[in-house]
Amino acid sequence: MMEYGIVYFFIASPLFPLFFVIMKTIYLKDRETANITYKLMNLVNFCQLGQAISHFISGPMLIFPQLHLKLNFIIRSIGCAMNSLWIADFPVMTLLALCRILIFSNVIGSKRFPFFIKLILCVIIIWTFFLILVGSITQNFLLVGPGWDYDFTVSNAEIFATFEIIISFTCLVLSYFAYIFMAYLIYAKKNLISSVHSRRNEIAILLQSTFVTLYITGMIFVWHQALFSIVSFIDMENQRNQAILNCCLILHCYVNPILTLICNKSIREDCLKLLGFKKRRNVRGDLVSKLSSIHPTETNQN
Repeated sequence: MMEYGIVYFFIASPLFPLFFVIMKTIYLKDRETANITYKLMNLVNFCQLGQAISHFISGPMLIFPQLHLKLNFIIRSIGCAMNSLWIADFPVMTLLALCRILIFSNVIGSKRFPFFIKLILCVIIIWTFFLILVGSITQNFLLVGPGWDYDFTVSNAEIFATFEIIISFTCLVLSYFAYIFMAYLIYAKKNLISSVHSRRNEIAILLQSTFVTLYITGMIFVWHQALFSIVSFIDMENQRNQAILNCCLILHCYVNPILTLICNKSIREDCLKLLGFKKRRNVRGDLVSKLSSIHPTETNQN
């Protein structure tokens, strides 16, 4: 357990400076040029930063088990918050994909949230706070062995686990098809830009969205193995397998910021400037730039 705790601690530690740079850069860009997608991108980052904090804390709890026993109520509450933010991550990503399509299609403007988007966002936030509150009161989530899981001795734990699966899979499917549709929109408008650039964008969107969808889907199948016999060949009673899954959950927090840096040239350059590296800013940007499955680059603003 001490070895697993040390591994969690060191894997999660770099997430804090990474998220700080990414979130501050996006915040400054939004302050300079208001864009609802910037706000949603940072909301996704906030959800994953909360997960990273919980994973970071779980390391010392394994290294010092007596501390875990003394702070059991607090640790369980932190775990509930982590799991609630994990669940909230999915609908926010789906909402971001929807907004990208609507902005790209000139259905909505890019500067202000339309009423229906505000309504959906409020429902997501209220649901997340409800999950945190109920989970903290009932203590339905716990650090067991080297990993986190629902405490099925609590009466409502199985219901919340089922809701989690329904929400996560529904949002994953919607997000994946949304980005396939985005790739189609770029292909349909490729006459506005070079064909080579358009084709590169389409391939990038499909590859990245496919990678993220398969990665997260695989983790959900293994994590909720009791409900999916298809992965029963993985022995989740084995502590090493539990630790590997938890490491995959921590590494999941790296996916969004890394894809943002790789696929969004504007944010990448602003991050370098924030860190003190001199880099000449491109004055004339492309009409459609590279898009990631979760954090596409900004498109034309209305």
